[in-house]
Amino acid sequence: MENKVQRFFASMCNSCQYQFKKVISVVKKNVSKDLNDLELFLCHVDKNRSINEDNGVVPVAFIFCKNDSYVFFWKDAFYNGDGSSKIKVVNNTITLSQDTINLIKEGNKDKNQLAVVKKEQTQAIATKLIKENNVSIQHHFNRQMAIINRQNLLHMTKVKKMILSIGLVLILLLATLGGTLGWYFSTKNNVSNQQLPNYNWRINLAEHLKNSQLGGIVDNREETILTVAKDKNPDLKIEDLYLTNITETTATVIVKSSSNVYDYNSSVKVNYLADLKTLVTDVKKVNFPKTVIEGTPEELLDIVQGAYENGDLVRSDVVIGNLQPLGDVLQADLTVIKDSKIYLNNDVLKLYFSDSNRKLLSEVLTNVNIGDVINKDENTILNKIKDLNPAVNIKEIEVVSDSITSEQALIKVKMDSKDYIINDEKIKLYYRVFNPNIGTVKKEVSNWSEIQGGRIQSLIYLNYNDTILVGATHGLYLLYPNGTFNKKIVDDRIPDDFTVHSMLKQKNGNILVGTNNNNVYQLFPDGSFKGEVTNTFDVHSMVESSPGLILAATYDGKIYQLDSQGNNISQEPISEDLGAPKGMIKLSNGTVLLVTNADDGTIYKLYVNGLKDHIIQNTVSSPSSLIELKDGTILLGSYIQNLIYQLNDDGTIKEKVNINDDSVLVCFVQTTPAGDIFAGTYGGSIVQLNNA
Repeated sequence: MENKVQRFFASMCNSCQYQFKKVISVVKKNVSKDLNDLELFLCHVDKNRSINEDNGVVPVAFIFCKNDSYVFFWKDAFYNGDGSSKIKVVNNTITLSQDTINLIKEGNKDKNQLAVVKKEQTQAIATKLIKENNVSIQHHFNRQMAIINRQNLLHMTKVKKMILSIGLVLILLLATLGGTLGWYFSTKNNVSNQQLPNYNWRINLAEHLKNSQLGGIVDNREETILTVAKDKNPDLKIEDLYLTNITETTATVIVKSSSNVYDYNSSVKVNYLADLKTLVTDVKKVNFPKTVIEGTPEELLDIVQGAYENGDLVRSDVVIGNLQPLGDVLQADLTVIKDSKIYLNNDVLKLYFSDSNRKLLSEVLTNVNIGDVINKDENTILNKIKDLNPAVNIKEIEVVSDSITSEQALIKVKMDSKDYIINDEKIKLYYRVFNPNIGTVKKEVSNWSEIQGGRIQSLIYLNYNDTILVGATHGLYLLYPNGTFNKKIVDDRIPDDFTVHSMLKQKNGNILVGTNNNNVYQLFPDGSFKGEVTNTFDVHSMVESSPGLILAATYDGKIYQLDSQGNNISQEPISEDLGAPKGMIKLSNGTVLLVTNADDGTIYKLYVNGLKDHIIQNTVSSPSSLIELKDGTILLGSYIQNLIYQLNDDGTIKEKVNINDDSVLVCFVQTTPAGDIFAGTYGGSIVQLNNA
């Protein structure tokens, strides 16, 4: 009984919950009855219903709310002597006539009963808390509330702490009278015990999920709950979320490890009242080892309903069918009957019976939000699973082929497993790929200033001859593939001394070099001179946004379009006032990013034609150039010593990285096929960075 009242209370709005609690004091004043004599139902009022159809029942009280209505009876007035109800009850819901509701007020005049109360009138109506179960259940509730209240005291704001303190006092007072009000208070914004730190560029989930009272919903499937939450909270990014602990009236919204928006450690509990529920709501146990491997549907249903975890199952609304032997395991389908008023129609739940001790993978792999992994290698993922789910035998599971992304992967049981039931079940894992060692300084390769002087502006790897092209403030140079100095490029067709602002290697291998005096030099794939064009501006950064279309950024924050030869084709700037450019890149997912010094450091997303889409991030400090590595890691340099950033593939900040060196990294290059990473420093050195 307490479970039912608890679910009702959790689904109520705040005003109704307040009325709910106040009624306890009113009921206590009744000298002939107490809380144990009170009964509660959801109620639909049918204005066309005859009072005679209500068989003479008169409620104690009625609470009206725009979401749901609740009705209260003394038990001896609602039940017959044999324990049957005087009117029909379906899924804890009854229907009454308007005339019966009107009798409540009349009865109050003579019998000192409670009044009909509308939420808007804020009069006192509430339900009961009945201690009908045995002492062990009572103690179980008390222990659970001690845990919940401790979490609240640790994590709620000062205002909520004050509210909770008042609530705890009420709990203690009512407990002395035999009540069990502990479950009145539920944690709205929890902080989970994840390993990940709270980054200041991510927000608490509660900032977007402010309205956690979802009201009535059609069913309690995850997609339904998240869709309704999105409707009531338009800023909510539901693709970054999933649900746990889904019941008929509540669920906990969890942030995926891969989220770029929300703090991994934040969660929110939402309340609702579902018209229909999924089978898994009431059937928590689906694997029945050490039982049978054959039997009739009714015999199997006896086993299912006999499990303690499945005590809420409404047997009359389900059937078992499609029995299939799978080796030493019997698989069956638990399905919902047609036109069920309780369960989601056409819902199917797989059941497993065996005389062995095989487990379902989902019984042991329960922590699916696994946090950070240093790479997407299958063994890395499996080892992280083992760390967070010690009971899992990773030798008997595998990652589903082609399911690994930068955010998630699917896990299944191997076909030769001895411990687990072999079926089609796949479990989705959520993670973030982050290796804090990538981009840190491994060693200094050469001191450029001692060799040539000037600053290093840009680096490009030349596949044609396995060398590194350097653009500097005094011309073009070549490095060996290990980053050491090779030679200066000398050509009669270009000056001996000129300033390189930027370089771009196109898909066809040809290279454009933006220099001072409005010149753009064209180079062949081997770095030799091809030609020259002159525009009306210096090109300080370039990116090939689409085949044959180059976006060029100028020092004064303008974006122009160039053709593949470096000629200006846009005449007027496509975008303006973006700040002095520090780097441009087209990521492997097609996103075009521009980094400038605006507001000390801003990352823009651009359309392919160069128009500004939107500001992605304006919390980077003194940014320099950026690069996407072959493993998908995106590095962004900074003019602050000992600092670079790793970015997410949408351009948001993933993490600040301490490079373990006082260098300022201004440009990057990665060689092929070795994958070595080199960076040019503001001080004039070439350093090698860690790539794993």
